[in-house]
Amino acid sequence: MFPESFSELTFYQKKKDILIYTAADSKHQYILKCSENIPSVRQALLDEYEGLSPLSHPSLPHYYGFQEDFTLPGTSVPLLALCMEHCEGTLLPELVPSLSLKDLLRILFSTGEVLAYLLENGILYTDLHPSNLLIRTTDQYRMVTLLDFTYCYYFLNNPNPPYTLRFSYNLSPDLKGQQMLIQELTFFLHALLEQKEQATGNQKNSIQKSLPFSVYMLLETGNHPPETLSLHEFLLMIKQCII
Repeated sequence: MFPESFSELTFYQKKKDILIYTAADSKHQYILKCSENIPSVRQALLDEYEGLSPLSHPSLPHYYGFQEDFTLPGTSVPLLALCMEHCEGTLLPELVPSLSLKDLLRILFSTGEVLAYLLENGILYTDLHPSNLLIRTTDQYRMVTLLDFTYCYYFLNNPNPPYTLRFSYNLSPDLKGQQMLIQELTFFLHALLEQKEQATGNQKNSIQKSLPFSVYMLLETGNHPPETLSLHEFLLMIKQCII
């Protein structure tokens, strides 16, 4: 349920046509995504709410409601507003320098499991990069939280959205969606390795040149995945690299 009022409301940042605020009441911390009533933005926020609010997963934020007549304090202009959980944790890029290769692979595997869960529920996540992951540590185990679901492909709820998607070719919701996620995970690992090289002062590609053979083959496979390779099979390859 959308909160009745907020004790705190602070502007955080603007992303294209969406204003993002942090907010709080006596019970919870929130993120508010607000916008003028632009039809394409309205549909993007509504797709995000309708696609994700029914789901329950420890790596996804909880959604509290969508409102079409929200007003900011001191204003009278009605705005669209999507209210979601303000998740706790540390952005992944801040942790990369201190993480080992196995740590990065475990995060990659956990992220892949979340992407697979979303795909099973009709959502193709299309914006995977290190800054869209929060990490929190529980009993020495690193839990991932995925961020930023605006303009994902909610292919079950809305296969032909009016807003621009973050990929440039048509996808079936099954195998081609899996192929794209395999490539996303591969590019994600490349980005993590590059960030670690930069943070530790190593020469470019020095870490990737010294990778174990299993990880090297993982990257080679993921760069150009065979059409018959499923996301589940790719996750098993990641798991084998961790053992």
